[in-house]
Amino acid sequence: MRSTAWRWLSGLALAGLVGIALALRNHFDAAALQAWIESAGAAGPVVFIAIYAAATVLFLPGAVVTLAGGALFGPVWGTLWN
Repeated sequence: MRSTAWRWLSGLALAGLVGIALALRNHFDAAALQAWIESAGAAGPVVFIAIYAAATVLFLPGAVVTLAGGALFGPVWGTLWN
């Protein structure tokens, strides 16, 4: 019983996050992502990888994140982090 409640709660949370991501997808652009990653300093690649993973799960446009990775880290490191 406890496992079933946890599954429902997790499913509802994921559905809510997907809904928010879809509603705000027009505000998701490469310039905002670049500013946020650059402000992270040395932890920038780790933050970028976390953002990329979250964007994949939340159905955000992957092309924006992929292009931002290349612009932020260059062609070699951008490919690795993507």
